Amino acid sequence: MYTVLVVDDEAIVCRGIKDSLEASDLNISQVLTAWNGYEALDYVRMESVDLVLTDIQMDGMNGIELMESILSEKPDIPVVVISAHDEFQYAQHCIRLGARDYLIKPVLLSQLIQVVEKALSDRHEKYKRIAEDSLRQKFSLTGMTSLRTYILNEAIAGSLMPSDDDPFIFEQIEVRLVGPYFAVLVIELLWERAGWEGEAIRSFRDQNLLKYASLNIVEETVSDWEAVSFFGQGNRLVTILQFGDFGESQDRTEQVTQLNLVAAGVVNNIRSCLRMEAVIGISPLRRGLAELPECYRQAAEAVRWRGLYETHNVFYAEDFVRSEASIRIHWQEKADRLVDWMKTGSKGEEVHDAVRRFISDIAPVFDTAEATAGIALSIAYRVYAMLLDMKETVGERHQALEPIVYFRLPSASIEIQHRLEAYLTEAATLIRTSMDDRDHVIVQQAIDYIRRTYRNKGLKIQDIADHVHLSPNYLSYLFKRIAGDTVWDFVTGLRMEESRHLLLSTSKKRYEIADEVGYESPEHFSRIFKRFYGESPNTVRR
Repeated sequence: MYTVLVVDDEAIVCRGIKDSLEASDLNISQVLTAWNGYEALDYVRMESVDLVLTDIQMDGMNGIELMESILSEKPDIPVVVISAHDEFQYAQHCIRLGARDYLIKPVLLSQLIQVVEKALSDRHEKYKRIAEDSLRQKFSLTGMTSLRTYILNEAIAGSLMPSDDDPFIFEQIEVRLVGPYFAVLVIELLWERAGWEGEAIRSFRDQNLLKYASLNIVEETVSDWEAVSFFGQGNRLVTILQFGDFGESQDRTEQVTQLNLVAAGVVNNIRSCLRMEAVIGISPLRRGLAELPECYRQAAEAVRWRGLYETHNVFYAEDFVRSEASIRIHWQEKADRLVDWMKTGSKGEEVHDAVRRFISDIAPVFDTAEATAGIALSIAYRVYAMLLDMKETVGERHQALEPIVYFRLPSASIEIQHRLEAYLTEAATLIRTSMDDRDHVIVQQAIDYIRRTYRNKGLKIQDIADHVHLSPNYLSYLFKRIAGDTVWDFVTGLRMEESRHLLLSTSKKRYEIADEVGYESPEHFSRIFKRFYGESPNTVRR
């Protein structure tokens, strides 16, 4: 969602453009309006603005001066000029200052919408390219191994669109993928079951060493196959296995049996050499490179079945397509969504309602005694990990929610279900309360900082956000939700309150007061004051 700022000293023009943009189907969340450059600069400094539409001839700071200030302070904000002057000199000057377009009044609505849409789209694409270039640069700096890993992960994620360049791309990273049939193994390393003294491997260095050693073991185990193995995300390794066309005498079920044997060999070799457990998901055979993302998705989904069958280490996707398993396995996805909901601190739904709906959604896992206690504890520990991450805010209250103590492993399935519901309700309530406490503290810190600095003419929302270690966008959202005002309105309120006090208690001139409370121009100050109080500074002083 975008924020657009319209700058024109004619109120009717501002209102017309604002109404047109708000009525359009562009992805615009709000349209701000300013009557001169000074007021516009306040918005640019205090709000996250994505596009500025400005007139040239305005009292006080004109459009050219505003563009110079934006270029100096926020050069990433695109500017479109809407002017009654069609002289080439004006347009040339604006283009030199980076204007994306120069429109002559009166502007057709269709033309305005088209120009705004293009400017916002170009801005979005620019940042998308910057992010992509940054990512590619990151991987290229770490050498061919990282580039190879990056490209292969993009291939299984579906981010590389099939094209005639595929052979060249894979040739550059010395990978041969000709198939035409492919299967994918997703190997998940279980850090918590690693270690020579029975302790989990926790340090980043040790985990990377184990991951590297595991990849070597996988490559050695599948060396007789046409296979490509590489690092996946987190604690995962990925192997792509490829097969030629099947003749009439060849049975694909034989290949599947061999896949299961290879996967079992990988598990055993990792266990034997590294004293660490691994879980492997195997995809069905599919034809063509374009099917790699689906192979990966199915193999990754198969890994999740470990939550239901804790004594198994190898899972072939098509062995678990029975309706019962497909219903029950989704408890992990539903648990992920519940945890995400808890993290957002969303006020859109009551805690009791959200937890009851979750328990109802995963009800099939309680239909039998198989792995039920393990599933409940797994969900509880996911939530407990979040409480530990929030320990500074939660304090010692998390101790009462240590899962193994809280559950004490009741045996009956219905008992476990009720205990899990109670646990999640209590934990979600604590998390929400703690997040509210934390957010109020952050907003109060922002308010204290604003009270100390609002007289500074150059005050920007980025300064305030940096002080409380948040992004400007999130600070704006949080401030509005808790304080009830936008950051800019709060700053304006403090400036107005102080200026009124100075008008009534001192003999300082209007320009002195404007300067003291943080305004560049006395005219701009007077306009804001009248809009805020409904009367001019001179009227108040009488």
